[in-house]
Amino acid sequence: MSVTWKQFERFWYILSLIMISGSLSFSKVGVSIGEMMLAGGWIVERFNVERFLSLLSQRKPWEKIVLALPISLYLLFEGIALGFKQFLRNKPALLFSSIFLIHILGLIFTTDFDYALKDLRTKIPLLLLPLIISTSESIGKKGFYYFMLFFVLTVLARSAFNMWLIESNRFVDIRDVSHNVSHIVFSLFLVLCIYSLLYFILKKSDLLFWQRVLLLLVMHWFIFYIIRSQSFTGYSISLIAFLIFMPILVFNTRNRWFKAGLLLCVVVATGIILFTLKSIITDYYRVNHVDFTKLEKNTSRGNPYIHNTYSTQTENGNYLWIYIQWDEMRSEWSRRSRIPFDSLNKKNETIAYTVVRYLTSKGWRKDADAVEKLRPEEIDAIEKGVANYIFLKEFSIRGRIYEFLWGFDNYRETGNPTGSTVMQRLEFWKASLGIISDNWLTGVGTGDMNSAFEAQYEKMDTKLSPDQRWRSHNQFLSVFIGLGIFGLLWFLTAIFLPVFMLRRQSDFFVLVFLLIALLSMLTEDTIETQTGVTFFAFFYSFFLFARRETDSLFFKPDTNE
Repeated sequence: MSVTWKQFERFWYILSLIMISGSLSFSKVGVSIGEMMLAGGWIVERFNVERFLSLLSQRKPWEKIVLALPISLYLLFEGIALGFKQFLRNKPALLFSSIFLIHILGLIFTTDFDYALKDLRTKIPLLLLPLIISTSESIGKKGFYYFMLFFVLTVLARSAFNMWLIESNRFVDIRDVSHNVSHIVFSLFLVLCIYSLLYFILKKSDLLFWQRVLLLLVMHWFIFYIIRSQSFTGYSISLIAFLIFMPILVFNTRNRWFKAGLLLCVVVATGIILFTLKSIITDYYRVNHVDFTKLEKNTSRGNPYIHNTYSTQTENGNYLWIYIQWDEMRSEWSRRSRIPFDSLNKKNETIAYTVVRYLTSKGWRKDADAVEKLRPEEIDAIEKGVANYIFLKEFSIRGRIYEFLWGFDNYRETGNPTGSTVMQRLEFWKASLGIISDNWLTGVGTGDMNSAFEAQYEKMDTKLSPDQRWRSHNQFLSVFIGLGIFGLLWFLTAIFLPVFMLRRQSDFFVLVFLLIALLSMLTEDTIETQTGVTFFAFFYSFFLFARRETDSLFFKPDTNE
């Protein structure tokens, strides 16, 4: 019976881990259920069944009935206490989980306890997952590989579903196709899968040829999806990871031909990236010559144009504010679209401005004839907030760079960052530094982040739209704001020191995961959402505390697996 019970406990633990990892790409509810399964299994696992039966075996029937519950509770709490005692002896896991504890300490300076408690509930995985995983039986290398392949499979399924949504045009903003999972967090899943598959392809010498080809195809699918879904986070983190890891491989491989090939890949990839960026930026700032003395005064329908020759704003090299005929555009737009010309599009931006930008991007005049020429899919795109025809292209890396440059120029000219995700982040960071300058020692407390930002935006007299006045979008700044300088230092220590304590600083999966997570923290509040904090806490704990063996960063074929 003890063997059967032990097998069931192990099965339940693995099933709980699978439930969490499998739900990350699909359901927050599934993640919560998986965490509850994990916690429940951990508690039951520490219930000593043999001792319970032995304590009741010599009792009379009525004594068994009376004493069963008290003995069960005693053994249950004893098992939990022993589990926590085991956890307290595991210094690396305890140190990592202290990230949750320092947020509890942040309550000392908090006035908004409602939000503070909500924030602590979100961050419970930072305590729960290292506690349970570090005190559970570790997983062997083969089991770990199967687990990672299962995670790859779930991400593959979600990316395929998202691709169907994209191809069938079932979205307003392409970044919303993941619905309940942030597109940024999902891009972290994708990058982790790409590098995990790369490891299997290069490292696993026992893979059959067709298996290696299959993994290679899946890896290319993920790359294709990142490009098709226009995930700038996925682009950037993938490239940065490539540029960091490839030189390491170059200088640590003994095979000269392999080293030369890797070095060539790095040089070529870097050259292509730089050349492409230079080409796109040069093309963006190219201005098509216009003789302002020879501008036509009337449309083909006899109505006068408005020409603002003082504005230097352009779209795809075309001047934005010449050849404007508002009445004609308004009249023709009302015939083509159900959304009024003077209202907002589905991204809460002015339709009229979006129409002007879109027509200018095509090099057309802004009149009835131009609106009449728009295809139905272009009308639909404008309604969704697409302001440049380049953004409609399937593989529009150029479009994302144009979007950044437009936001930069608009911010430089008007001081209003609204509408540009990058410029808005600069405003978030500016507000963050303002709060830090006044509260650098202790921070504002765990629950007072929102009120601190509201006050800072008013103090700055920001032009940022009120519905876009968000928090820092930088996890390190968020921790600094909430917990002060010592909280930030402890946060960094709790992330990095366990890696060295466990001697995992050359482990491929640990380093790839940390690189992905830390890069995301530069532009996102990664652990401020349920999916983000679960991804971070789960894979950190899984890679560091759940594995018996390590996987070397250096791709020397491993024949003893």
